[in-house]
Amino acid sequence: MKKIHLFMGYVLLQMQISQGTSRYCQEAVDNAESVRSCPTSKEEWEIASRKKNCSKIASQQNCSSVEKFQYHCVINGHRNKFLEVCAPSRIIFGHCVEFNLQGGVIQEQYSAPCNDTFPRCDKFYESSTAYKYPDCYQLVSVSCTIYSTTTMKYDVTSSTTDELQLR
Repeated sequence: MKKIHLFMGYVLLQMQISQGTSRYCQEAVDNAESVRSCPTSKEEWEIASRKKNCSKIASQQNCSSVEKFQYHCVINGHRNKFLEVCAPSRIIFGHCVEFNLQGGVIQEQYSAPCNDTFPRCDKFYESSTAYKYPDCYQLVSVSCTIYSTTTMKYDVTSSTTDELQLR
C-alpha cells in the first residue's frame, strides 16, 4: 500500500512540475488579503468562497486554467497571518499549505510537516481543501502591536534640575 501512495505522490508531483503550477502569479498576489481567521468547515468555506468570488478573477488571469484558479484560505510564509487568496490550486505533499506572497504561489509550509500528533494533515491533498486541516491554522501566532497616535516628547525645563517635563 505504501508503494502505491509513494508512486501516486511521485506521479502527482511530476504532473505539477510539468504543468508549471508553482510559478509566480501576479493575479493571486493582487487579490490576497489578510483575514482574522479561516473557515474550518465545508459550509463556512463555501460561504467565504462565494464572497471572494474567485470565478470572476479566474476568467481574467493567465496563471492556470480557469478551473484550477480557486479560493484558498491559508497561512502566510511567516506563520503570522491568515490569507484569503484566489490562486491556482495544487497538490500539497505532507505539509501544511501556505501562500508565499513574495513568490506569488501556493506551496508547502516546509517548517510544518504533517504527522500523527500535530499538525495533522494528509500525505497529499488539494490546496483548495485546507479547511480540512485546522491544525495548520493553529500554527499562526498573531501578535498584536499597538501603535500610538501621539508622540511623547520630553524637554529639560531647567538647567539646574534633572526634572523632565512631559509636553
